[in-house]
Amino acid sequence: MKRNFLNQLVLCVSLIFTSVVIFMSCKKDKLTEPRQNINQEIAAYDFKTNQVVQRIKKFDDRLKEVKRGIYRTNKLVNVDSAMWDIESLFNITYSSPDDIFVDKKVQELSFDVKLIDNKISIADMGNLYDKIVMSVREAYRNDGFTDNKSLMSLFVKKEEQRSDELKVKVVVVSGKTDYQQHDYEPILYGPFAAGSCWYYGELGGSCDDPYILTDAAELLEDTINYYHGYKPEKCPDKRNIYVNLASIPLEGNEYWYNVTQDYCIFYKVNCDKEELYLDANDLNNYYYGELDVIKNRVPNDPLYASMFDDDYVFMEVNIDGIQGFREDAVYQHKNYIFYGTPYSVDKNEFGKPKDLLYD
Repeated sequence: MKRNFLNQLVLCVSLIFTSVVIFMSCKKDKLTEPRQNINQEIAAYDFKTNQVVQRIKKFDDRLKEVKRGIYRTNKLVNVDSAMWDIESLFNITYSSPDDIFVDKKVQELSFDVKLIDNKISIADMGNLYDKIVMSVREAYRNDGFTDNKSLMSLFVKKEEQRSDELKVKVVVVSGKTDYQQHDYEPILYGPFAAGSCWYYGELGGSCDDPYILTDAAELLEDTINYYHGYKPEKCPDKRNIYVNLASIPLEGNEYWYNVTQDYCIFYKVNCDKEELYLDANDLNNYYYGELDVIKNRVPNDPLYASMFDDDYVFMEVNIDGIQGFREDAVYQHKNYIFYGTPYSVDKNEFGKPKDLLYD
């Protein structure tokens, strides 16, 4: 009887201990469950957006770890990946592409970086990033704008690649922004009404008043950007970021309608000054020619097709007047056309853009 009583006591204690263990285990699972839900809410993006966010953060962390000496500096990175990482981190840190720009300045910078087996070391990537920040800061400081200035975007691309060295081209787009509201009349037949006549030069004015500080190219640029440039809806708790950026420079003579070289965008050789005064029909032809180049010809051109992501959008165009002298006087307008892939993320992911001049 005593043995049976002891056996029963041992069995009872075992059951109590087991129950406590099970209860504690269940309690631990319930405590960890909300933490998993929180993580799921933070990462509640579609697959592509989540990839973009995590990749930029990972690169930023790697650069910080390299500077602290806790990450291998000799790790090699593919050239294309390196260009994407540097461009994306810079833009998410400093650029504001959603601003409305009433005037822009495009500047080109060049950098050299060492290659190892056609790859870039993470240490050299960090050094290149720091050099780009310093050089862009100086270019931005001297872009000619003082009031309401902003940095639209930075475009990083590989230029000349040799076995042991890569030349990197950086296109800096900054400008003056407009915070006022404007009313625009709908465009039915083009931006220029019958009777319009504008000088197609750099700040050439209208035919009636050549001293107006604007010209046909500027009107075309503003109208195209306003009606056709990608401008996502701004939300107080969201931030729009752009990756897979492409800047396409055109001199004006790349595309034409027919064999008579009736150019889609402005290009004239050895012409009289009077030919630069264009009436409404000429101006509207250039307007629709520009749109055709921006929306159809460039994206479908084999020369540029590889630069476009599946979800690309047209961001903005910048048109600058140029008069060159080779064998003939060449009147043209250099077009920089900017494309990118937009994503919308929570503002707390990266914070608001830093001021490049002070941060």
